[in-house]
Amino acid sequence: MKKSKISVTILFSLAIILIFGGCRSRSISSISGYSGGDGYRGELNELSVLGVRTDENVTDTDISAVLAAREGKPVALKRGDVLAVIQSGARFPDKEMSDPLETLSQIVPLSGVPPKEQNLHGRERKNKGPIRIDRSLRMAAAKGGAHKLLVYWGILESAAEPEQAAKQLSWVPLLGRVIPDETQHVQIRVKAALIDVATGNWTMIRTEPMQDKRMSSRLTRESSDLKQIMALKEKAYAQFAEDLKTRFLL
Repeated sequence: MKKSKISVTILFSLAIILIFGGCRSRSISSISGYSGGDGYRGELNELSVLGVRTDENVTDTDISAVLAAREGKPVALKRGDVLAVIQSGARFPDKEMSDPLETLSQIVPLSGVPPKEQNLHGRERKNKGPIRIDRSLRMAAAKGGAHKLLVYWGILESAAEPEQAAKQLSWVPLLGRVIPDETQHVQIRVKAALIDVATGNWTMIRTEPMQDKRMSSRLTRESSDLKQIMALKEKAYAQFAEDLKTRFLL
């Protein structure tokens, strides 16, 4: 009986792997997963953006002082505030994010392409620890007249599910390229740090994950993927703006 249960478990696991064997994760800033030629250079390190260094000596007294200074001073967004916006990994924020945010604030778009960490001789640093870029980002925002800085990250998780009935026709040279034979399930997750430019204090914001599924054929796979992601982004960003309105009573 025990062997039978183990066998069933193994078969079930194999079935899941075969069905969703195409699982992958990618950044919202690198959606051309087919060609890889979008110039994507990676993400901004969250700890760097928030001003944290792993090798920094921090005492309990330091922590207490920060808490005392922050008491009664929550980071908030007011309607009409000038807001510097950064999309991690992208040269400028997606239009689908900027448009709904512009109904709440004046937007100052900044680049979210991560800097190359270099030493004094111009070579890339070997040390993999994050460098602090929080003050540089806040200074850039201040020069643009922004009192708040919004840095956001997003992850796309997708899995392909083959349509078995259509797969039976895939051997037909031309017909197999146009018959929808695969359903792609995609989930998007977005989170952001709202940072006070003057103090560096911050609060984290996130939206509930959004999901979508769409069928495609071998001939339309890439274009279908792009359309699906752009539609999902638009929904997620609109929800993000609504969450800001609700949270900060805008």
